[in-house]
Amino acid sequence: MSPGPSVEQLRALTHRLRQAHGRAKDISTRQQREIRGKGDPSGAKRVQDNTGSLEKVRVLFEALQRVDGELSRREGVDKRTSSQAELSRRALELKMSSQTVEHPDPGRLASEGMHPKKRKELFKVGTTRKEIGRVSQAGKVAQARKDSKS
Repeated sequence: MSPGPSVEQLRALTHRLRQAHGRAKDISTRQQREIRGKGDPSGAKRVQDNTGSLEKVRVLFEALQRVDGELSRREGVDKRTSSQAELSRRALELKMSSQTVEHPDPGRLASEGMHPKKRKELFKVGTTRKEIGRVSQAGKVAQARKDSKS
């Protein structure tokens, strides 16, 4: 079974069909004018009936539609949207071919223990003035309570 005419042959056929359809339509229109008495006869006598010309216009139009449909179908094969299965296969191919690391770096491990954190401030040796004042005031308050009981 042969694949049929090529796309170029179908385009040429479309062109010829359009020309033939246009010519047949012009003839049919002229014949209708002759029948109504508005146009001059093109032959030796006036046309009595144009059903054959009307049928020819209809047949050429249907043929033109079929050829146009086949052309758009063939051209649409390349441009059509992919099915979900094709999209899934393509995604799997891309995933399998990618060179990314499977897992990120895990970071700290439990067996290594905690990592020491660098101090931002150095240790101060001794007590602060605030601490000395707090302790001495607490001592005074405690002594005052004890003296008031006796």
